[in-house]
Amino acid sequence: MRRSPRSILASACVLALAACNEHRYGFFPGTETDGEFTSTISTTDALPTTLGPTSISPTTVSPTSVTIATETTVTVTTDPTFTVTTESPHECELVLPAQVPIHQNTSLSAQGDDFSLSCGGVGGTDIGVVWTAPATARYQFDTIGSTFDSLLAVLEGTCSGKELACDDDSGGNLTSKVQVDLVVGQTVTLVIDSFGQSDAEVLFNITEVPVESVCPDGVFDPVVPMTIDGQTLGAPNVRGGSCGGSDSPEIEAMWTAPFEGLFVFEVIEADFDPVLYLLDSSCDGPEFVCNNDSNGPFPAVSAFMFTGQTVVLVVDGVGGTAGKFLLSIHEG
Repeated sequence: MRRSPRSILASACVLALAACNEHRYGFFPGTETDGEFTSTISTTDALPTTLGPTSISPTTVSPTSVTIATETTVTVTTDPTFTVTTESPHECELVLPAQVPIHQNTSLSAQGDDFSLSCGGVGGTDIGVVWTAPATARYQFDTIGSTFDSLLAVLEGTCSGKELACDDDSGGNLTSKVQVDLVVGQTVTLVIDSFGQSDAEVLFNITEVPVESVCPDGVFDPVVPMTIDGQTLGAPNVRGGSCGGSDSPEIEAMWTAPFEGLFVFEVIEADFDPVLYLLDSSCDGPEFVCNNDSNGPFPAVSAFMFTGQTVVLVVDGVGGTAGKFLLSIHEG
């Protein structure tokens, strides 16, 4: 379709820890560093520690650079790179219950032109719908089933805010479709716009989208010290540790000890409440240490390991929380 003129206000990436990155979740390649490292904790004596390596058999692998597992289907945004322009309407027309699925009919009749979206819609008739995520998950918003030329955007907050996703025709037959990763209790505004003035009847849908579980999400080189950025928002929730994480999404990385010694694994920055635990040898291995608060507000664990011994690090969350973090591995 022909695009309406629009104003896109470019902005710097707002990911405080992971910077600009196209991966929706996982460990971000190119952010890992090695060299001198100063731990944010003064001693490892108080850290949760394994009883020793005697109960774990050494496993030899040949890890390569960080390998990321991702999948791409439709528009999904967790790092908006532009700011939506809007006339800041005083209130949105609809407020929906915090539940899924939702299949709702409404009308553009007598509506105004309150929103200008990054994917178009200037001069078109639009309507705003407020909805709150009932759980941490990936959600699809679409106008599939409507019979007019629609545009669709999801904004952070109520009625006006940062644009999280925007789409024109991905739903087929001039309908729109986006997917967005949200945390429990997060409120967003669904903006349904039209190409030009319209009084069309609207059908829109909100559904939860299953996320395929791939473990591990990354394989780290066997080096220390190492720090690497990551993000759990958008990941599946398939496991939990003995100290928490059963209701939050998590990501996993495999790491092999380059020599025998005591190693510390810690989250040193995060914008959510993280949990950290280690699994023996593989994603299906038993847990042998778990923590959620040894490093001040962040988790840290230590483990004595043989040369060539492999663990799977799991970064999880408390109470449905998810987000960005900075992970460190160093000698104890």
